[in-house]
Amino acid sequence: MPKIISLEKKKRLYKVVFDNDQTIYVTEDTIVRFFLSKGASFDPPEIDKIVAFADFSRGKNLGLYYISFKQRTKKEVVTYLLDHDIPNFQIAKIIDELTESRFIDDDAYAASFIRGKVLGKTSGPYQIRQKLTEKGIDKALVLDKLDDLFDFDTQVEVATHLAEKLVMTKYSRLPLKALKMKISTHLTSKGLSYDISKIALDNLELESDQENEADLLQKELEKVLRKYSRTYDGYDLKQRVSNALARKGFDFDVINRELREIDF
Repeated sequence: MPKIISLEKKKRLYKVVFDNDQTIYVTEDTIVRFFLSKGASFDPPEIDKIVAFADFSRGKNLGLYYISFKQRTKKEVVTYLLDHDIPNFQIAKIIDELTESRFIDDDAYAASFIRGKVLGKTSGPYQIRQKLTEKGIDKALVLDKLDDLFDFDTQVEVATHLAEKLVMTKYSRLPLKALKMKISTHLTSKGLSYDISKIALDNLELESDQENEADLLQKELEKVLRKYSRTYDGYDLKQRVSNALARKGFDFDVINRELREIDF
């Protein structure tokens, strides 16, 4: 029957060496549970039980350590334990125990995550849903929490806030049409629907600053003329300049009025 000839504390585990040259690493809980000490003897089936419990105990301690920094989802904890070579069958037991004791709670995680995004006014429901499902939260649970915590009026409020921030930095640098397109694209990229984005835009009641747009048009016109006049002339040059300005968000009627003043 193998006998323990050495029991040495390492960083987080204890190194246990038997007289048959077998070495195992166990937690302090394992030592207490199986009364491990130098000189104690165990038959092979008992050693197998010790190793299995040590894996479970180490995995549980790792899980608790990982969770101690911040709230984690079940998927995140599973991935962490796999990365630390905890056997799959032990991971299932660890997750069950941590879930039963509420150390892992995907329901509470989803609610907390959504409240944080709503409070910070940084994301729409589609982006939140994507991020939570990537973290392993059940899609039905996510949708249920979004219905409860991110209603229509709240979505409009968040969309309007995000749109206002963009207007503050872009209003004087873009024509009105381009600004509205940029805001709409930005809001949908943040996970807000087209309908919500449209309401937010309407709430801003944006109006064109004709003097500013005229200045912007002149600057862009000079740039595209320099660019295309190196290669094109005549009608071809005029069309390319017109299309380039239209892509920048300038109105075709205003573009054509300006281009009539130029001899192509």
